[in-house]
Amino acid sequence: MTSDGPTELPDWAVSQREHLEASVVGRFGVHPPWCEPVGRIQFSIDPGPTFGHGGHPSTVLVLAEIDRIEPEGLSVLDVGCGSGVLAIAAALVGADPVVAIDVDPDAVAWAQFNAAANDATVDASATPIADLEGPFDLVVVNVLPSEHESVAKDVARLTSGRLVVSGIPEEQADVVATLYMAAGAGSLTAEHRTTCEEWTAITFTKASPDDTGS
Repeated sequence: MTSDGPTELPDWAVSQREHLEASVVGRFGVHPPWCEPVGRIQFSIDPGPTFGHGGHPSTVLVLAEIDRIEPEGLSVLDVGCGSGVLAIAAALVGADPVVAIDVDPDAVAWAQFNAAANDATVDASATPIADLEGPFDLVVVNVLPSEHESVAKDVARLTSGRLVVSGIPEEQADVVATLYMAAGAGSLTAEHRTTCEEWTAITFTKASPDDTGS
């Protein structure tokens, strides 16, 4: 264990620290612990050896959607949470409960570490998505297209309100949108798309069982 985090840092993770900067997305200001805070809702993220410093375009897109949706009082699930950026942001604006899962034990450890550093109540674990019961008012999934394919059915099952998916190269957005609409068996409707530096996020709404006739 390092003196400033829950797991040892590989050389690449140490070297990337000098390149990390604070970023502002809507009300959210995300900064590495060694940088000055920014934004209205300020929180620090040390990504350690995981994905998620807050400034990647795919993360920016989901942060903007969380800011727009304003999930105060809503239950939130962050699938593939990495360092915990999205889950922590949701918790800081009043989402409750906030559940975060990742298959990488390092990601879980750093998400827990970052949540504690920001006094954010986040239940981060390596629980398999198939074992979650839900449902959740808002589900966010910022992973690569191949991983969307593996989680789509469970994500659709766990979503009861809105779903935001990101980590999608712009040219694959139609494929991923179709994937989730099929996984939702007609219950998921693509509300809108946003893009940033050739990355795309798609926000879906889920119809209630009465609306779908089931």
